Amino acid sequence: MGSVKAIATFQLVGDEIYRTNTFLQFGTERKSLGAVVMLNPGSSELQGEARKKLFMNGSHTDETSIDETMRQLIQFMKKTHKKLDGRLHIYNLFYVKQTKSRDAIELFEHLKVSGKYPTIIPPNLYEMQQHPWIMIGWGVEKKKSWIHFEQEKEKWLELIIDSEVPYFGVLSKENEYFHPCPNGPDKAVRLQQLVSAYNDKFKQRIKV
Repeated sequence: MGSVKAIATFQLVGDEIYRTNTFLQFGTERKSLGAVVMLNPGSSELQGEARKKLFMNGSHTDETSIDETMRQLIQFMKKTHKKLDGRLHIYNLFYVKQTKSRDAIELFEHLKVSGKYPTIIPPNLYEMQQHPWIMIGWGVEKKKSWIHFEQEKEKWLELIIDSEVPYFGVLSKENEYFHPCPNGPDKAVRLQQLVSAYNDKFKQRIKV
């Protein structure tokens, strides 16, 4: 994807791989261009020697592969920003890797109930206030038994609102936020919806 790199920290905990501290680096600046809050890490992986270091040491931070969701976010950034030099930060409701959303939520619930989900400190208010905007895209899946999942959404919404940083996303009829990168031909439609939501939120584009 040109000069864009994905950087993340991977950790082995029990039988699962967790990915935290993820961002897309455009150019060389360290400043935040924005933030995205999604469900959980998907298919992005460490490559070659970096992957070996993860399994040798149990934790490793390095450049990682750019998955389909990241590609969609890169396209979004290119369509909404005239200049790209900085970082798009990627947060998740939970950080265990799993590509299918329902399976991911079920795994998260199991890990929470069994006490196997590790302590991962969420970003604080100051960190969130460093972002010019926040995109919400954790998906529209719902199930009565997903108690911990709903609790995470509530915590994140409270943090986002308290930060007073402008936020947006594509809402369903039930007021849930669609994931930014659906499978199939809807991907292009969702991209345009996100661009429209961004432009509606910011009548004049953010100058970065």
